[in-house]
Amino acid sequence: MTKNTLTLLGVFCLAAPLAQASQPSFDCSKASHEAEELICKDSELASLDRSLAELYAAALKNTPAGEQGTLKAEQRGWVKGRNDCWKSDDQRGCIKAEYESRISELKDR
Repeated sequence: MTKNTLTLLGVFCLAAPLAQASQPSFDCSKASHEAEELICKDSELASLDRSLAELYAAALKNTPAGEQGTLKAEQRGWVKGRNDCWKSDDQRGCIKAEYESRISELKDR
């Protein structure tokens, strides 16, 4: 490989995680709610979404099978609450607070 090829390869290797870093855990092309659209446009909210998705997956994995239904229902309720942030005067602040609260709840489990 030439030096230029190696340099370009290095740039791509470094840029790939950065590009992913601004993406939420869901497919933005399928965003179906105002909250999801805002999350897709905001790197901090996208990062919170990824953190929550990772914590939720770990919590679900570590929850006994008989209790997983309750955790899933709680998560669906949380999503509904997050989506209700469209009613807030500060939608972004509301969504951020919802994520921070849910992340804290899951960390405390």
